Formats: sequence, C-alpha cells, structure tokens
Amino acid sequence: MHDLSRRLLLALGGATALAGPALAFPDRPVTLLVGYGAGGATDVIARALAEAAAPLLGQPMVVLNAPGAGGTIASDRAAKAAPDGHTILLIANAHVVAPGLYARLPYDTVGDFAPVAFVGQSANVLVVPADSPDRDLAGLVRRAREAGRPLQTGSAALAGFQPAHQIMREALGIAMETIPYRSGPQGQADLIAGRLDLMVSNVLEVAEHVKAGRLRALAVTSPGRSPLLPDVPTFAELGVPDLQADSWFGILAPRGTPDAALDRLHAVLTEAMAQPAMQARLVSMGLIPQAMTRAEWGGFLATQTETWSAVPRRAGVRIE
Repeated sequence: MHDLSRRLLLALGGATALAGPALAFPDRPVTLLVGYGAGGATDVIARALAEAAAPLLGQPMVVLNAPGAGGTIASDRAAKAAPDGHTILLIANAHVVAPGLYARLPYDTVGDFAPVAFVGQSANVLVVPADSPDRDLAGLVRRAREAGRPLQTGSAALAGFQPAHQIMREALGIAMETIPYRSGPQGQADLIAGRLDLMVSNVLEVAEHVKAGRLRALAVTSPGRSPLLPDVPTFAELGVPDLQADSWFGILAPRGTPDAALDRLHAVLTEAMAQPAMQARLVSMGLIPQAMTRAEWGGFLATQTETWSAVPRRAGVRIE
C-alpha cells in the first residue's frame, strides 16, 4: 500500500465504523459551503471532495458557493447554520488571516467552529506575464526597486490583502499596490493581458497558464518544489527562506455539531481522500493530501490563526 494511503487510513482509527449505515446521520444532503467563486482552487477542491465523499456518506454532498469578502461571507453563514452536521465549510488559509485584517468579524474564527477534517496543502506561485521583462526573481526585484512606482499586483483574498504579497514586501523590500478581484481567475486574466505586473496565486489556478506559455513562473512559496511545476525554484532556493506562504484547505462545521456527526464526516472524508484515484486527482491539482485527526486539525487551526492574523497587523492594514 502507498505510504500516503496508509497514513490516511490510519487516521480513520476507530471512527471508520461510524461511516456504516447504522448511524442515522446524515438523513438528507450535506451542503459544503465555499467562500469563493466557481473555477478557483477552493471550489475545484470542494467539488472533487464532494464527488468522492457522497457514495460513502449515503447522501449527496452539494457544493454551494457563497463568494465575497475574502471568504468571510461563507464563514459567517456556516457559523450561523444549524449545528446538525448538514452544513459544513471548506476554508482556505484566508480564514485565519481575517481576524487580523477586519476590525470586526461577525463570528469567532476558531471558537464558532468545530474541526471536521484537514484536506492538504499546496504551493502558491509568483507569476508574471509571458512578455514581462522579469526573467527571474532577481530581475523582478531589480525592476521594482528602479521603477519609481509600486508594481501592480492582484489578489482575490480578503479585500485584496494577500499575505504572501506582504511577506514579499518585508523580505524583498519592494513596493506593490494590490488590486482586489472577486476571484483568482479574474485577476489572472488581467495578468495575462499585461494589466498587472505580477501575482502570487495558487498553483492549481496558474499551472496550465504557465505550461501554455501565457504566464511565467518565477518562484514557489512552499518548502519544496511543486509537483505541478517541478522546474520552478522555491523562494528558499533563491535565497529568500522567510518567504513561505503555502495555501492549505480544511473543513469545519458550526460549533455545537454533535460529535457523532463530526466523527462520521471525518471518517467519510478521510476514507475518500485515502482512495488512490482521489489521491491522484488531488495531487494533479497541486494539492498534497495530509491526514490529521480532528484534534490535530483544531490545534493547527488555532496556531495558524495566531501566526497569520499577525501579518496584516504588521502591515498596518485594517478594514473597518
């Protein structure tokens, strides 16, 4: 058995039995909320998970997009949903940046949710237009410092605030102006057209553009190279070890959801991700599946919230 399959199956533990038909939950379709529009990384991952989980769950898992405000609209909707396990939320790491960016959120990023399952991590990629004069990271940094103006970048995260962009500012000492977009693909269309200088985007959203020659990839934010773009160096390889800002994805439920429902959902999702075909599908998206227990995922969420909510505070960025 593949080592990853083994680790994912071990994570099921005794909860696997809960996936059997003896448990009444769920008795109707389960809604998987996504805080971003169709076609982005979070949406694509959600639809793959829903398709693989539904046969094991015994009910449809329906993906419902509720885009806007960097995912916070969907998070608020999930936090206020009935805590019965029939509404869950797929988050990206923008969820843990939000409390440092927004002066007021209508929910508690950690306290109003129950951990269900961690999905995995994937690289973000620094990309420029194919006809950009920036052939490598050193060239981009040099041009940024000589330009006499901030470089134009775009982001669909949190009203345009992209943590990786802020870390680039800190680590490379360059000025950038971020244009907010409703979705990553919308910003990438402007980048391809030359209306932006650069973007840091999830590898799933840009890999095909890079392979087709529409964009040029300069570096990835992960500790190791992305399997989707194995020829693209990491920032660490280029002498910028502090610039690590991967994307990660996980599933939450409203606080107060019964443990039996949470355990069943965890067991089903973990079993779905352990299937070789599903693993191959996720890896083809640039996502590295990673098994966590519910407790481990909850601890990871709390730690990540503390780490990443500090980034906008350091930048002095605040949305009232």
